[in-house]
Amino acid sequence: MLIPLYIRKLLIIRKMAIIGKIREKSGLLVTMVGLGLFLFIIPVNDLLQQFSGGANSTLGMFNNSEIDANDWKYYNRENLTRNNLRINNLNSGGNGSLTSADEDQIKVTSWNQMISDTIYHYELNKLGIKVSADELNQGLLNGENPLPSSLKELFVKNGLYNKDSFNIWKTNRIINLPDNPESKKDLKNNIEDPLKNERRISKYSSMIKNGILGTIQESKRAANEEKITSNIKYIFISYDDINDTLINLDENEKKNFYDQHSNEKIWDQKQDLVSYDYSILTFKPSSSDINNYTSRMESLKEDFKSSKNDSLFVANYAETPMTVQSPYGPRSSGNFTGQPYKGGKFSSFIDEKIKNGKKKDIIGPFVNGDKIQLVKIYETGDEEQAKVRHILINSKEGDLDDAKNKKLADSILYAIRRDSSKFRSLVSKYSDDPGSISNGGVYAWFPKGQMVPEFEEFSFTKKIGKSGVVRTNYGFHIIQVLGRKVGSFKKIAIVDETIQVSKTTQNEYYDSVALAFYYKADSTNFNNAADELGFEVKSSGYVPLIYPNRRSSGLYGPADLNRNMNISRWAFNSNVGDLLEPEYISNNQLVLAVLKEKIIADEISFNNLGSLMEPMVKNYLKANYYKNKFSSKIAQIKSIDSISILLNMDVVNKLVKYSDANIGNNTQELAEPKVMAYIFNLSANEISPIIEGKKGIYIIQNISLNNNAIVDESSIIQKAEIQQKEMRSQIEQGYYPALYNSYNVRDDRAKNMIMSN
Repeated sequence: MLIPLYIRKLLIIRKMAIIGKIREKSGLLVTMVGLGLFLFIIPVNDLLQQFSGGANSTLGMFNNSEIDANDWKYYNRENLTRNNLRINNLNSGGNGSLTSADEDQIKVTSWNQMISDTIYHYELNKLGIKVSADELNQGLLNGENPLPSSLKELFVKNGLYNKDSFNIWKTNRIINLPDNPESKKDLKNNIEDPLKNERRISKYSSMIKNGILGTIQESKRAANEEKITSNIKYIFISYDDINDTLINLDENEKKNFYDQHSNEKIWDQKQDLVSYDYSILTFKPSSSDINNYTSRMESLKEDFKSSKNDSLFVANYAETPMTVQSPYGPRSSGNFTGQPYKGGKFSSFIDEKIKNGKKKDIIGPFVNGDKIQLVKIYETGDEEQAKVRHILINSKEGDLDDAKNKKLADSILYAIRRDSSKFRSLVSKYSDDPGSISNGGVYAWFPKGQMVPEFEEFSFTKKIGKSGVVRTNYGFHIIQVLGRKVGSFKKIAIVDETIQVSKTTQNEYYDSVALAFYYKADSTNFNNAADELGFEVKSSGYVPLIYPNRRSSGLYGPADLNRNMNISRWAFNSNVGDLLEPEYISNNQLVLAVLKEKIIADEISFNNLGSLMEPMVKNYLKANYYKNKFSSKIAQIKSIDSISILLNMDVVNKLVKYSDANIGNNTQELAEPKVMAYIFNLSANEISPIIEGKKGIYIIQNISLNNNAIVDESSIIQKAEIQQKEMRSQIEQGYYPALYNSYNVRDDRAKNMIMSN
C-alpha cells in the first residue's frame, strides 16, 4: 500500500520539532551578521564524532603536530555550519534537510575555516598586528563612512553605501543593547571580535601585497623581451599522434626514467591516489514488478476520481512533489500546475486520450519512463488562443547596443511589411529565440497568461496579419499575428510512483549476470570479460583520497557511481589487480571493478611512482624514437619544407616573442621553456634538431631574428606601475596557499574514514 505523503511530512515535522526542543533547551542564540560575522551558537554535539570515524580523533597534521578533533573543537565547527545551512534552507522554503553536496561543503568549509583561523592566529600575533578601540568604534563602526568590511558590504547596494540603514542597524544592535553581561558577551563574540579579526587579516594582506614593488630595471628587461622577436617555421608532432606500438615500454625504461627524474617536484605526491576500471550493469524491472506497481496504482483510481480536492490528493499520494527547488527558487514539477495541459508530457497515445477525455476522467495507470502514473482531467473549458510568429533581438535597456538593436528590429519589420514571405529566412538569420527558430518563429495556439504581458497584449489585441515591434524584458520582438480562435483546454493532475526493481528481480540478475561477469573476470581478464559479455568499461581516472569539493568528487570517484562508500573503501584498501564484487549503486544498477593503480602519498619509491610516471616515460621514448630514426637525415637537409615531406607533416609559420611561454603564447597550454630557448639561440635560417617538448616534438627553423630592441623610455614608468599592479594581484591571490603549505598542513579525515571501516 502507498504511504500518503502527508504521513512522511508529519515524520519530518516531528523530527524538526525535536530538533527545535533541543535548540530551545540549549539556549540557542542567533545573531545574523553575514560572511562569518553573524553566526548562531549551539553546544557541541559529541554524537557527531561517533558517526564520523569512531575513536580516532586525529584529523591530520599542522606544523608537524597532530590535529586532535577535541582540542581543535572541529566538530563544533561542523555542527555550527550544518545548523546554519539548515536554517538557510528553512528560510528559503525548504524542510531543513541537507543534500550530500551540502554535507561535502560542510566538511570543506569547516576544515578550511579552522586551518585559516589558526594560521592567521600565528601570523598576526607574530607580527603584532592589532586593532585599537578607536579603529573599531570610529572606523569599522563609524556610521558616516565605516572602514571596508563585510559588515559594511551588507549596506552597499549598486556600489552605494546606505548610511541610514547602517545607523538603524547600529542603533538596534549596539546602541540600544541591554546593559547586562549576556548582551555584552554577545556583542563581543558576534560583532566586535569578528570585525577586529577581519580587519587584522586585511592589514596583513595589505602588508604582503604592498611590499611588492615594480622596478624600472625589471620593466626595462620585460619591455626588451617583448621587443625581441623571431619569425619561425616549425613542425610539431603531438605525442598523442605517435602510435604506442612504435616504442618498447619495459621495466628497465621506467627504472631509467625514475632514476633521472624522481627528485623532481612534480612527483611530490601529497594524497593517496587510486585508479580503477569499472562497468555499470543496468537492469529493468521485471513484468511482475510492473504488474505489482500497476495494481497498487489501480487501487487509487476510484478515490482519485471521487476526490473533491485534487491538489491535496496529489500532494498526499504522488511521489513527485508539486514544487521542486531550482536555482531560481521553487517551481512547479508539473503534477498539478493549475494551467491547461499543452501536450508532450506523455506518449502521443496518452496525449490523445487526454485530448478526447471528459472532466473527471482517469487515464491509466500506465508506464511512463521509469514511473507508473495516473492522470485525472479535473477541469475543462474554452479559452481564447492566439497564433503568432516572431523574431527576437536580445537587448537590455541601458546596454551600449540597445539603440542599435532597436534600429535592427525596425529594419527587419520594414523588410517583413514589404515582403512577408521572407519572415522564415529572417528568423533563421536574426532571431535569438532558440525555441522557435526551427519552426519559423511560430508560437501556435497559446492562451492568455502564458506569455509576458507586452507580447500577450499585441498577440490578443492586434488584427490578424498585423506586424509590429514590441519590447519586453528579453529585448525587441518583431511579431506578426497569424490567427486567433476559441479552443478547448484540459487541466490535469498526476499521481506517480517510480517503479523499483524488486528484491526477487535483483537477486535473479545478481546471480545470473553479475556473478557470471565476476567469475569470468576473475578467471581471465576484466576487460576481456566485459567485452565478451557486452558491457562498457570506463576508467575512473586518478581518484584522490580527499573529501569532495567544488573541483573534484574526491574519494567517491566518478559521479555515475553515486557516491558509494563501499567502492571507495574497496579501492583504497585493496591491491592492484583485485576485483570489486558486484556492488549496488542504485535500485537497478550494479558495478564491478578492477583496481589498476595505487599510489601512496609521500612515498617516492619506484614501485609507488612507476605507474604515475608512465605517460611521461612514453613521451620520452616516443621522442627518442624520432631522434634515432630521423636525426641524421634531418641534419643533412637544409630546408624545413623538405623535412616536412620526409615526416609527412605540415609546416607552420609563426612570429614569437622572447617573453612568450610557448609558441603562440597560449597561457592555457603547458609552458615550453626548452623550445623557446632553442628558438632564440638559432642563427638565421638554422634548423634545430628534434626538440623534446612537453606536448610533443618540434623541429624549428629560425627565418629571421630581431634583437635590436629600442625601448621607449617614457613608457617604462607606466609599465612598471602595470607590472606592480599585476604582481600585487598575483600575490594577493597566491599568498595564502603558500602559507598553508609552509605550515605543512595535512588533511587525514578522508583517510581515517576509509581506513577505519
